[in-house]
Amino acid sequence: MPRPVTSIAALLAALTTLAAAGCAAEGKSTSARRAVEVSKFELNKPGLLDQAFAPDRQRGVDVCATLQAIDLGRFGAPAPEFTPDGLGTCANYMKDRNGKSFNVTLYFDEKVSDVGAHRIGGLPAAIYENGSGSCFTSVAYAGADAEQFADPRGLEIQLSSEQADVCSPAVQILTDVVDMVRTKPPVSPRSSGGLAGFDPCEILDPAAIRDAAMGSPANSAGGEGLYSCEWSADNSVMVTINFGVGALDGSPLAPVDLAGVPGLVVPGSSDPPTCAVEWEHRKNANAAGESEFVQIEITNMGRIPMNPCVNATNLAKQARAKLPTA
Repeated sequence: MPRPVTSIAALLAALTTLAAAGCAAEGKSTSARRAVEVSKFELNKPGLLDQAFAPDRQRGVDVCATLQAIDLGRFGAPAPEFTPDGLGTCANYMKDRNGKSFNVTLYFDEKVSDVGAHRIGGLPAAIYENGSGSCFTSVAYAGADAEQFADPRGLEIQLSSEQADVCSPAVQILTDVVDMVRTKPPVSPRSSGGLAGFDPCEILDPAAIRDAAMGSPANSAGGEGLYSCEWSADNSVMVTINFGVGALDGSPLAPVDLAGVPGLVVPGSSDPPTCAVEWEHRKNANAAGESEFVQIEITNMGRIPMNPCVNATNLAKQARAKLPTA
């Protein structure tokens, strides 16, 4: 007979017990009268909470292979296709043991909030059921930037199911994902020559960013996640670089030459003036046949005299020269 899914209260209690056992194994003893101390994390300032989730390491992990490796068959019949969405998201639209929908989505690079009430895999966690058959279970692996009012970043499982208790399997799945990423993550084939091998915050030279901001000093808060970085200049010019997977946007403007690669110039909002330049880095980057692409965007928040498309193009030429031809 299939093993029943543990209730969420019992499951979290078991996870806490395992964490306590781990501490004892390291030489820390706990008396019967003393409550187990829960690790405290600094979630209101930047910084990794666990070195296993360092960006350089995590960018090289195959998200779909991770979801596939944790044995979703415990909960029913997984679909043959594991569907990627961008660089850090994968889903499986499967059936539970009763043939009902059981849709699992794994996010590697999410802004998470209200974490800390629980612990999953030793990390501060949040569990939220929306009352409509979906549960969002997340753990934080990096703290927030208090100055920029950003949220902590982490892993998240979104589970949609007709089961009465949708959060218990979500907790189980996320527990296994955390363990997988921490101990034996599947390496992504994108890590060789693909964008997964590069830190977006290191692609643009500081001098080039300053020039794009019309000579104004620009500072970065240390990244906007695994696949994006943002700089804010003193004159309110914003520079953003994004790594993505999908199709390039269309543009009414002629493409620019980026060392033999066509770059699309995509005007954005006129208030504030915005323009992006994007180019294809690698074709057929996933099972869906989508392409990896790079996008560099300039936003003139201060509306100073400048041409954001020209400045974005200059930055794109500099960034393209740092990336291999894939």
